[in-house]
Amino acid sequence: MSRSVLMNPTFLPPTHGVLKSLLEKPTGLPLRHEGFGKEEKAKSLDDEVSAAPQSAFLGPTLWDKTLAYDGDSFQLEYMDLEEFLSENGIPSSEQSHQQPLPPVLPSQTPSSVITSTAMPPHRCVLNTVQPVLPPQRDTPSPIDPESIQVAVSYEPDPADLAMSSVPGQEMFDPRKRRFTEEELKPQPMIKKARKVFTPDEMKQDEKYWVRRRKNNMAAKRSRDARRLKENQIAVRASFLEKENSALRQEVAQLRKEVGRCRNIMAKYESL
Repeated sequence: MSRSVLMNPTFLPPTHGVLKSLLEKPTGLPLRHEGFGKEEKAKSLDDEVSAAPQSAFLGPTLWDKTLAYDGDSFQLEYMDLEEFLSENGIPSSEQSHQQPLPPVLPSQTPSSVITSTAMPPHRCVLNTVQPVLPPQRDTPSPIDPESIQVAVSYEPDPADLAMSSVPGQEMFDPRKRRFTEEELKPQPMIKKARKVFTPDEMKQDEKYWVRRRKNNMAAKRSRDARRLKENQIAVRASFLEKENSALRQEVAQLRKEVGRCRNIMAKYESL
């Protein structure tokens, strides 16, 4: 529905809210005729000047430009505000409030979110940049040296194992037994104690024989423990000699293989 309204050429619209008021309510526009005097013109100019500081418009004022139009043929037509905004690509205030913003993941960093300045806020493009990880290298796990077993053709004598084992306990295994540095230290030579003459009167005393039997038992235990340790070390040393010989042969073969590989690489590098 349109309605034509005659408008005075000398009418000067206010600078704030003119477009919106014209589009929404064209019938409420005040009409002025040419019969108005100079006093009313001056009053209207004063009202417009007083309203200018409240305006947020930073462009030139409307009265600085002269609009050329025919006052008799000028007609004001009604236009829908929503239609006008949609034609000019301006989102309305209701749509901007109703349309939710895209969710932003909390784990994203500022560098991973790219916002286009030419697009409205509701058309932001989220681009998650995943860091490029270097390819994982297949590193071998560390090997315990104690777990390495060398194939050695070693069969100890059962009699030697019997003399190296404690009676009533597990059989001594020269492949697994480890000795500390204190146990492998050289032992000093022990001299036999000088005999002490004992009179016949003291031999008849019972306490003498009890003390003598205790000393003999302690000396025997000490000798047995020392011999057991020496036998274990001897059997262990025999096994280590066999293992050392096998390792030397293996190292010799590996060195020969490494030398052959180096010669092949030298031939290719010289090309």
